[in-house]
Order: sequence, then C-alpha cells, then structure tokens
Amino acid sequence: MGGEAATRLAAELGLSASADTVLRELRRSAVTGRKHLPRIVGIDDWAIAKGHHYGTIVVDLERREPIEVFAGREATAVAAWMRANPSIRVVARDRAGAYSEAADIALPAATQVSDRWHLLSNLRDNVERMLHRLGPQLRHAAQQVTVGSVTLGRQGLPQGAALRGWQRLSDDRRATCLALYEKVMMLRTQGGSMKGIARELSIDYRTVRKFVTSSAFPERAPRARGPTPLDAHRRYIEERIAQGCHCPSLMWQEVRQRGYTGCRATVLGCVARLLSPQCKPASAIAPVRTLPCPSARRAFGWLVGWRKLAFNEPRHVDHERFVQALVKIEPVVAEVRSLAREFLGLMHRRRPREFDRWLERLSKCSAPEMQNFARSLRHDLAAVRAAFTLPWSNGQTEGHVNRLKFLKRQMYGRASVELLRLRVLGPS
Repeated sequence: MGGEAATRLAAELGLSASADTVLRELRRSAVTGRKHLPRIVGIDDWAIAKGHHYGTIVVDLERREPIEVFAGREATAVAAWMRANPSIRVVARDRAGAYSEAADIALPAATQVSDRWHLLSNLRDNVERMLHRLGPQLRHAAQQVTVGSVTLGRQGLPQGAALRGWQRLSDDRRATCLALYEKVMMLRTQGGSMKGIARELSIDYRTVRKFVTSSAFPERAPRARGPTPLDAHRRYIEERIAQGCHCPSLMWQEVRQRGYTGCRATVLGCVARLLSPQCKPASAIAPVRTLPCPSARRAFGWLVGWRKLAFNEPRHVDHERFVQALVKIEPVVAEVRSLAREFLGLMHRRRPREFDRWLERLSKCSAPEMQNFARSLRHDLAAVRAAFTLPWSNGQTEGHVNRLKFLKRQMYGRASVELLRLRVLGPS
C-alpha cells in the first residue's frame, strides 16, 4: 500500500513509522530477480497521463502474473527490456506497431501473436468508417422502414418558445457540432491536412477524419431507450393520445390508477415526446412513422447480426428491413456484410486455411476501408495467422492493466512509476 495508508495501519498495530520510512523499507525489499525465466509473455501499454505519457506492462502468461512495469512504450525501450530476457519464445500483443518492431529487433526468433479481440475491433472500426462515409444512405434507408410503434423525438420541429428545455439543449449542441463541421470542411477545401486541422481547432484527429470522410454532416443517432417502469403503460398512453387526450397531468393520474409506481416527471416527459413531432403541444400521432437513423456502431451490430444485450428482447425485424434497404441503396454493403460475418466465423472456429482465401476476397472488396484493413493484415500476417493456431491472447494482460489502473488511481497520481511498479509486481 502507499506510505500514508501504511502509516495509519502501522499506528493501529502499535508501530510508529513515518510515510517516508515505510516507502524506504518497501524500496529496500524491492522485487528481486525472478526464479522462473519467462517463455510466453503478453505486453500492452497503459496511460500514465492519457494522451501524453504512457507506460508498458509485461505479463507472464504461463504463470499468470506481471513481471515488469516501466515508463515508455517506444520500440527502443521495449527492445532493451526484451534483449535482457532472451528466454522469451512467444509474444502476445495488440496491433500496435511499436511492440511488433521491438520484438522483430530484439527477439527475431520469437513468435508474435496478434490479439484476437483487437482483430475484431479493427474490423469493426473499418466498417464503422465506411458507414460514417455512407451517412446519407443510412438516413435514406431508415426513412424507407416504417415501424409499428410511435417514433419518439421530433421530426422537423422548428425552434421557438414552445420547445422544452431538453429540446433546446439538443438543438444548441447540434448547432455547435454543425459549426465545427463547417469549419473543418472549409479548412479542408483550403488544402489543410487532417492533422493540421486537428491542431488548429484543438480537436481530436479522429473527429476530423470522421467529418472529412463523411459525404454529409453526420447527424447524431437517437439515444437507445432502456426498459423503464412506464413501458407497461406506454401503449395505454398512446391510445389515449390517439383518442384526443392531450393533458399530461390527467394521464399521470390515470396510469397511477393502473398501478404505475414511478415518478410524475417520467410520465410528463413521455407525453411530451409523443406529442412533440406535431409542432404544437396537442395533436394526433404522425401518420407516417419511420425508423430513426441508427449510429454507425449500432448499424454495424445490425449488419453482422449480433444479439442485443437484453436477452428478453428478441431481435427486431425492423433492423433486418433496414439492412435490406441499405443494401439496395448501396450494394457494397452486402459484400462488406458477408466479409464481416465470415471473419467472425473464422475467428470463432480457428480456420487459418480459410482465412487466406478470405483475405484474398477482402483485398478485392470495392470499399476503400476494407482494402485498408486488408493491407494492415498483410503487414502483420505472421502474427495474425498465429492468432488462429495458438491459444495465447492479451486477455490476461488486459486484466492486469485493469488492476494497475486501480492501484494507480488509489495513489491519486502523487507517487512515481517506481512505487506503482513495486505495488503491481508485489504480492496482492
């Protein structure tokens, strides 16, 4: 533990020691040389100060324990540590180029294994970039899907005094994001690079890339609403609105009589959202109800057919209708969908021979994002193939990174990396 905490514990045990004395004794009994030489290790980075300084943690995957923590994640620092440990035969890592370069330099005979979770994450990132670029097509496909329930949110509601507070806040945020998008596109037309625009506007490079690669302003997807106590009474509220009842307080009293135990504000907010598409506080339900345009991440889940987190909610048929509409508008989506699904199956069944044929198909895909993904896989082909044949991954390493972050936050950033290393490598 830290010095101050150890001093308080020592006082409870009847010992008298200052924080400096505790830390001095801790460093004196520091971690000594290892009894077992590491053969199979996992390596990953962790943030000392996120976005500025990073460190590296190394885990012995056979013994399931961390064996080294140091500052820096550059190839030179990592290669120096690897040279001091020539017994390593397998290195499990993410897709970062620095660790791959360090292993090539210091341990050329070692087998590198690319982490399977990061491979799937790279696939998702590239498909999402394609969907960001196809923003107008996503909105067009969503407009072609009619739904059987009431569409929540506004549909072209003008700004004005009739808007509720959450509606005005949403409009203000959209206006701010739209102004930023226009600035980015103006600088891009003037010949600015994406990194230069990010530095000039003090925004993240990924935000600039998303704006530049999108064919239009990327609208924010509606927020997914989770289950609430009002769900059992929502159909009744919709029927009352259709009958002409537009008084939220009256409906609040009626649902209470039907057994609703939630708060009044939830009912009022639900009624306001159901009425808001009509540009006035009381009206009937909109005759045409379409599917809200999903975000790129949600659309990716619909493309590959991942199940929802809520097991009691079956997969909605509207999602498949949206995918089919998008495929008709942009045929390349069907090809990308087939490639993504096949890659998930190959990764699950571990079939390296079929992976080689799949990679050939990926290289010929007409989507530029998938071609970039194919090039990155070919650049790291040996480690990617090892992910299909060897059982090792970076799962253990990620778990120890989580423990390291917990210890680091306990120290509130006031101690050095040296003390953090002693706490991570010491017994739990």
